[in-house]
Amino acid sequence: MTTNMAERSRTAETGSDIGSEDIIAGNVSKYTVLPAGYCGQPKKGHLTFDACFESGNLGRVDHITEFEYDLFIRPDTCNPRFRVWFNFTVENVKESQRVIFNVVNFSKTKSLYRDGMAPMVKSTSRPKWQRIPPKNVYYYRCPDHRKNYVMSFAFCFDREDDVYQFAYCYPYTYTRLQHYLDNLQRRNMDYFCRELLGLSVQKRQLDLLTITSPEDKTDLENSVMQKKIKIPKLSLNHVEEAGEVTDYGEEDVELRHSKRQDGRKQSEGTHKSIEAVVARLEKQNGISLSSTSSPEEAFMETSEGMNNMDDAVVPRVLYEELLRSYQQQQEEMRHIQQELERTRRQLVQQAKKLKEYGALVSEMKELRDLNRRLQDVLLLRLGPAIELEKVKPESIEPEPEVQKTFSEEANTSTYYPAPVPVMDKYILENGKVHLGSGIWVDEEKWHQLQVTQGDSKYTKNLAVMIWGTDVLKNRSVTGVATKKKKDAVPKPPLSPHKLSIVRECLYDRIAQETVDETEIAQRLSKVNKYICEKIMDINKSCKNEERRESAKYNLQ
Repeated sequence: MTTNMAERSRTAETGSDIGSEDIIAGNVSKYTVLPAGYCGQPKKGHLTFDACFESGNLGRVDHITEFEYDLFIRPDTCNPRFRVWFNFTVENVKESQRVIFNVVNFSKTKSLYRDGMAPMVKSTSRPKWQRIPPKNVYYYRCPDHRKNYVMSFAFCFDREDDVYQFAYCYPYTYTRLQHYLDNLQRRNMDYFCRELLGLSVQKRQLDLLTITSPEDKTDLENSVMQKKIKIPKLSLNHVEEAGEVTDYGEEDVELRHSKRQDGRKQSEGTHKSIEAVVARLEKQNGISLSSTSSPEEAFMETSEGMNNMDDAVVPRVLYEELLRSYQQQQEEMRHIQQELERTRRQLVQQAKKLKEYGALVSEMKELRDLNRRLQDVLLLRLGPAIELEKVKPESIEPEPEVQKTFSEEANTSTYYPAPVPVMDKYILENGKVHLGSGIWVDEEKWHQLQVTQGDSKYTKNLAVMIWGTDVLKNRSVTGVATKKKKDAVPKPPLSPHKLSIVRECLYDRIAQETVDETEIAQRLSKVNKYICEKIMDINKSCKNEERRESAKYNLQ
């Protein structure tokens, strides 16, 4: 089979592009795909494909690279343009071998693969079907394959001894269906009836299943017959010219499946169909038509009397259908009312929770406001200690233990200050604004800062107001040396309590714009980033100034 497959592949390559898919005659059988130019026995990793089993479908495999294969599926038996189903096995794999399979000759333009569906896979050690992750599946139109739709999926084999099977979706074979129907038929259930409707082109059974209660079976047959009998109001000449009556009963099934060889057989089929219609009408309505001279005359008399029978037969059938439809609509309406009631209760519960949440939020804001006031009162009482802190220069290096503590506190990104919802609560005194922790800024600069647009610009300007550019250019936010330079020396970290003041001011600003805690936390987490950018901008401007002075000195 390997040689035949290779010959078929070579024939496909040498043939025209239009007929390259039409020459796929059968499924591959234990076909091992070898790289081009390879001679010798197959090794582990040379994949072996097989589709010679029930519901299997794979007609051709092309080796593209070591990791990529093009797969061609066979068309349907009676429709060579319809190519959708595939089902095949792969063995002789290597552990951790990664491959890409391209099913290149799909005939459908719209597929569920475009909406998240994925092929099925199982192996001998894991016999339960599973779907390949959708992120590894791609469905697209490929210009390299006559603009056909291609479904590509990536897969990694994890066990060498397993045989892997891939399928379009869950396979359901003809044998499994027949076993299931045989089991149902052996139970001799009154409400289940199985009949042979006919045979397929490949001589497989086409079963007709009827599921209903025994007492309603006769009424069901009569109802179906009434719906399907269509008696044209034409003369017998027109009926004979048409060759057949539009009757879908049991007697006409044999005529539809038989081959009519001449006009005599067609005429006999017409007579049989008319006789069948007459017999059914006599049985259903008790009308005796035996006095007519011929079946044609009986048929005409019956068709003329159908208008009088409509009031007795058709309204009853329509009434039953309308009654069933009305009952179904009532049931659906009851379900919808139950759903609406359940949804209403859920909405009431959610409204109560939202009300409680609003009360908690307002209470929390009041507590934070009270906490800030208490802090300001304590800081005002500790005046001498604050004055000493103001006199202490910023450039003094902290002790090692204090520096370590500052670094750890500065690295914490989960610190969120207590907000002050109203900006007017900052203390104003002698043209200065007290931000907390003994930090005072100029009142005019503070008011200019409030109209600044954007969190980044606001944070950078506030950092310059608190530390100044001379301090910022010699400090870092965390006190840790950068990893971009090998010989980088760590700079002293910024004071954690001043960093907390920056976060508090930014929090007060953001709290006036939104109440979403997630958004507030996300925007506050960027404070360190903004200050780092400002420090880098200051250092960059200093270096540019040094370069300009150096160039001026060289010119002199």
